[in-house]
Amino acid sequence: MKKLLSALLSLMTAVSFLHVSVPSASAELKEVTILAYVCGADLESEEGEATGDIREMISSGIGNSSAVTALIATGGSTKWHNYGISSRSVQYYRLGAKSPELIKDVGKRSMGEADTLSDFLQFGISAAPAKRYILVLWDHGGGPVYGLCNDANYRDDSLSLSELRSGLEKGLGGVKLDIIGFDCCLMNCVDLCADLYGIADNAVLSQELVNGTGLNYDAWIKPIVDDPALSTQKIAMAMAETYVEENARGRNASTATMSVIAMDKMPAVMDAANAFSSALSSLMKTNAAAVIRLRAGLTSFGEFADYDASDLVDLEDMCDAFSALLPQECEELKKAARQAVCYNCTTNDIASYAHGLSFFMPYETVRSDGKEILSHYNTEDSAYASLAVTMASQTTMGGYSFSASNYTPYSFYTCDDYYAGGACSGALCDIWDGYYGDYWSFNDMYGYCGGDIWAGLDSASGSVWNGYSTSSGIWDGYGGASASSAGAETTATGIWAGLNEPVATPEPASASTALGNIWAGLLNTGADYYQPGEENQNVQEGVSEAVPAETVLEEASSYFATATLSAQMIYSVQLNKTDLDHLSTASGVLSVQKGDEVIRLGDLGKTTVDWSTGLIFSMFDGSWPMLGGQMVRAEFLYGDEAGNVRFVIPARINGLKMYLLGNHTAEGKTELLGATQGYDENGFAIRGYIALDAGMTIYPLFTAVGADGSEREYTGDAITVSQDGLQLTWSRIPSGSYLYCFGLADLSGQVHYTDSIAISF
Repeated sequence: MKKLLSALLSLMTAVSFLHVSVPSASAELKEVTILAYVCGADLESEEGEATGDIREMISSGIGNSSAVTALIATGGSTKWHNYGISSRSVQYYRLGAKSPELIKDVGKRSMGEADTLSDFLQFGISAAPAKRYILVLWDHGGGPVYGLCNDANYRDDSLSLSELRSGLEKGLGGVKLDIIGFDCCLMNCVDLCADLYGIADNAVLSQELVNGTGLNYDAWIKPIVDDPALSTQKIAMAMAETYVEENARGRNASTATMSVIAMDKMPAVMDAANAFSSALSSLMKTNAAAVIRLRAGLTSFGEFADYDASDLVDLEDMCDAFSALLPQECEELKKAARQAVCYNCTTNDIASYAHGLSFFMPYETVRSDGKEILSHYNTEDSAYASLAVTMASQTTMGGYSFSASNYTPYSFYTCDDYYAGGACSGALCDIWDGYYGDYWSFNDMYGYCGGDIWAGLDSASGSVWNGYSTSSGIWDGYGGASASSAGAETTATGIWAGLNEPVATPEPASASTALGNIWAGLLNTGADYYQPGEENQNVQEGVSEAVPAETVLEEASSYFATATLSAQMIYSVQLNKTDLDHLSTASGVLSVQKGDEVIRLGDLGKTTVDWSTGLIFSMFDGSWPMLGGQMVRAEFLYGDEAGNVRFVIPARINGLKMYLLGNHTAEGKTELLGATQGYDENGFAIRGYIALDAGMTIYPLFTAVGADGSEREYTGDAITVSQDGLQLTWSRIPSGSYLYCFGLADLSGQVHYTDSIAISF
């Protein structure tokens, strides 16, 4: 009995000690209480990033404020670097003047459980009642599918969106947050923001990956300490703005975006999102190819070269892409989103495609995470969720087998020595020189081009016009056309047969067959598919239907206008109609032969598909990203209309597989933004960029393809970071022999490669 009494007394003493700092229920109301739910995970155990942010909070002076207080919950990490924080339990701290002050240890609990979050919120509101509350959730984020706050002590258990909502509702007990901030990657999405309606007034979250240093706590908390009456709107804007400003500075400046969303506008956004989703799901039943192609052209946030992206796309960019198919739904959705995005702040490199609110649209991730996507959205009852399920199901279907062996790229246009006045050649020159004259040429190269198909137009011989003046050659039979009245038989012969066939007010469905022979389709005003050698070739536009040179010229003229190198070329391949119907995207691929293997160096970047003709052409000016003078694998993520190109370079750095992020501006400046590890095995992005310090060894990574088609990782030559750093340039590739082919992605996203041709520089 005495032992039991002694134990009870000891327990009471311990409990009394742990709660010594908790104020009574009658405590004076604070102006602002900041609650931070800090799940350290590997971010803390490996780099100490959580304690670094706690240090920033303390530096703001919040521990000395009588009007503003901050309470934090810590856990989720196998190791904490400072302040004596336990790795064995979840603990609550008040931030003091110099360090966190422990006020409660709640024992072993997973921070990936809703109850752990709700208990902390209940405690925080009771311990530090205030006029306004700000909650920050700190850790990894994996978007709507994977949630956030994965606890390293509990097999990376994380909060799903439903668990997050449950934990918030139960913990707040009717109290509304003024701001909820997500110091996590990729948590900006329509469905999460819709879930927060009624829970918070404003949400601060990022569309992109979040740097390891996270929010700049000192910079946005100190103004509150100095002026506790600072408006909620200004606080939220400062959280976003100071984060982006910090990431935009310094040698290793990184891509960053953060926006403020008004929760009271989200019901209207969700209504518009459901209307758009319902209409797009219907289109998937009748024209899945068009939907998938448009989706493939959108940039996914958090994308890397050979790993899954988040499948989160910018809502406004998505609406622009689908506006031709769903004009009303896209306009309404864009309008609603603009009302909801109160403030959007980004670094310059992604300003053109990060407008503040993301939409989940499966494409890349489904190949490995399809089950998780379907599991998450099958439980949601909305058109938005149904669209996610529909698209995930579409892109997980089996791949299509292209007639790849039948496709061999050919030179559409090549100029080997542009500035030195060398010759240019290729089908584009041969067919179109003379028709466009000086206007045709790339910066007045008309004098170097040959092959005037118009030669001989006014003579008895020459080119295809042979016999024009003598009614012979291709003109035979033209003069025999004698049909002059409706119903009369045509007497035109040769290729002119059917030219005068009567076609009085034909029905639209029969218009394409009203005329015979090669003239079939003359009256068809639609964009008929062109396939050489087949009927109904729609020849009324002449050769331009067979070879859409005007389109090529417009694209190439713009592309080559910014070229600084001498080699300029366009390679092309012609798909048949069946293969074209199954095509999603295409890219030009440059490779080099190494023994019995082909080493893929990467995509060329600028590839265009003419969907009416099946012609694919890819432009190349001979430039390539070079790291320390060595070619590296460049995987292009995004190129805007201004000419800025963003890309990643897979590499092994000090033995660890990582990605170098590069940016090439329209002004010709090439930047190395830093290195990142990409994603972990749980689908969470590794936060932040790693500085490339002197002495580091970098091995560029490529894909090697064997003679049997098997693929393996191929390691390039070592590059050592010097004291002056590592120089990334955009310069001409080394002289030598290369291989060129096209990578054709089917509607499920699987890539098939055409035959290659040899090219040299």
